[in-house]
Amino acid sequence: MGQRVTAKDVARKAGVSRYAVSRTFTPGASVAPATRTKVIAAAEALGYRPNALARSLIKQESNLVAVVSGNKENMYDMYFFDKLAQRLQRDSRWGLLVHSERDEDINKTLGDALTYPVQAAIVRAGSIDPDIVEQCKRLNVPLIFTGMGRAVAGADSIWCDNLDGARTATDVLINRRCKKISYVGGVQQVFSEESRRQGFCQSLKDAGLEPHAILCGDFSYENGFSSGMELLKRKDRPDGVFCVNDAVALGLINAAKKLGITIPEQLAVVGFDDIPMAAWPCFDMTTMINPVDAMLEAISDTLQQRVDNPDAPSMSVIVKPELVRRGSA
Repeated sequence: MGQRVTAKDVARKAGVSRYAVSRTFTPGASVAPATRTKVIAAAEALGYRPNALARSLIKQESNLVAVVSGNKENMYDMYFFDKLAQRLQRDSRWGLLVHSERDEDINKTLGDALTYPVQAAIVRAGSIDPDIVEQCKRLNVPLIFTGMGRAVAGADSIWCDNLDGARTATDVLINRRCKKISYVGGVQQVFSEESRRQGFCQSLKDAGLEPHAILCGDFSYENGFSSGMELLKRKDRPDGVFCVNDAVALGLINAAKKLGITIPEQLAVVGFDDIPMAAWPCFDMTTMINPVDAMLEAISDTLQQRVDNPDAPSMSVIVKPELVRRGSA
């Protein structure tokens, strides 16, 4: 494979200076029409495209946004990151996705991302060392946490009201007159898991009920299926289950089908997130909408406000989930 065509190559072919090539491809820069015509013709002949990353290094600014993800097997996060990339592109920004296999490696992952000329960093996993937050401040890189729900000094936060959403989801089961209501959760110490489990317990307590069973694993379909098989094979099986997310709920629904348990007649199931698969007729899942579009709108607005006013106080935006009723409960 040959080397990338450079501005120097274009200048040589067009018979102009590299400075003239640079100005031709700089929006708003003044350049003689005849020179512009020669440069454009030479660039098209050579297949030249300006190197945006190199230009950003020179100008000390870019439209790159680091997006830091952790190793959570979560269908919602996969959907979220896909939509986030689309939204950043719509805002004329480009996502630099950096992934960490373990939450404890998030600090190194974000630190590595900061070696690029990023305009901002969006973090949706793990906890961040205060030193990294301080490093972002020194580099004038806004830091936005999404999905964590805890304020971080020197950063902005955007998160779903998981506790209130979990209470609403559990109330659906209570209002169906389910008496043996269980919870299948994800990884403990993760904010969404803790707050959704807390909302579940609070709702039952207010109704004068005790949790029939609480199982925690991870955020995957496989956890929902294995937990479902365990719960539903019990002699005293539940008649209602709230799952920490839709992936877990999908697994649990399939476990019920495998055991010949009808939904919702013998078992009512409520999930959380409203991933596209939840609406498939084979699942027809009642769930809480964790509104991606509202989350992305808040991220976009917060990022722009932070870029426009770097010294403004930290912002925290809470996005409200909504119930969608389908056939599983």
